[in-house]
Amino acid sequence: MKNTCFTVLTAAVLTLLAASSARAQSICFWTDDPDAVPVRIYIDQEYIGDVTAAFSSQPLLDTEGALSVDTTPQRHELTAVDKYGRVYKGWPGWIRPRADTVYYLQIRGGQFKAVNRDQYDFVFVNWTPVYYLATSPIRFRGSIPLDRLDPLTDNGLLIGMGVAAVGATAAMGVAASRNWGFPDGRFPYVAVGLGTEYYASLREWRNVAQIKARFGNLGGISLMADAGVASVMAYYPRPYASVHQAASLFTFSVGAGLDYGGFGFSVRYKPAIGESFDTFLNARLQYDWWVDDRFALDFHGGFGVGGYGENGLFDYYDFPFGIGFLIRL
Repeated sequence: MKNTCFTVLTAAVLTLLAASSARAQSICFWTDDPDAVPVRIYIDQEYIGDVTAAFSSQPLLDTEGALSVDTTPQRHELTAVDKYGRVYKGWPGWIRPRADTVYYLQIRGGQFKAVNRDQYDFVFVNWTPVYYLATSPIRFRGSIPLDRLDPLTDNGLLIGMGVAAVGATAAMGVAASRNWGFPDGRFPYVAVGLGTEYYASLREWRNVAQIKARFGNLGGISLMADAGVASVMAYYPRPYASVHQAASLFTFSVGAGLDYGGFGFSVRYKPAIGESFDTFLNARLQYDWWVDDRFALDFHGGFGVGGYGENGLFDYYDFPFGIGFLIRL
């Protein structure tokens, strides 16, 4: 009798273990990278489906836009490919699910890498990825290109920019106020000229006519504006990409700054209006070198954010730089 009970109990335990091991396990794939979607997911080199939306935080299982699948609790090979045909390298490339556990696998921004497609022939069957131009050489946070970061999500640099801008404004404000009445023959003035500058993340050259009014003496304030043509250099993979094919666009900006001698610290802003749909907000350190009483060269560099479209101001970090000249009126 005891042997019979033991046999029955053993059989029941083995049955439960077998059922547990055979039970499908849930995996939820999701991403925080809006540039990558749709992301194709392969398990054991078999196409499973797509992640079609980006999330700022982990979604729930079966949320639309994420990809929720069931698989067996054994080792499985994983492959994720973004719309540009780059393979995700931010995970070990495999998973071994555990019974009664839901796995949430985040596909992080900036972790897709270009690969030899011959080694991933199972991915590129009857599929041609979207054309992708190599990203800006300016990089941040190790190997992640700067223009792959979202200032509203990856906001550490944005906070640092804000602190730097406030500090520079305070310092220049003190210098300008203390030296406002100290005589300097170069100031005040109203001048016009031409300038050119490059925005690396936006990949555009701005060639503009500019006007600047400088008030005060050795210390002062400036008001400035420019208008001209922005040449978008190449295809752009963010929103509004369909119109970013080596285009020439009308551009303009306005700004104000504090000055000490030939040095100035200003804030420049351009809204997205009509066909002039690039937008930026940046702080700029400038030096005006007066060659003689009427002619000056200006050199400037800055930092800030920008993008395309009415809601694109915080799409990218950028560090513009340029040169121009001014002629006193």
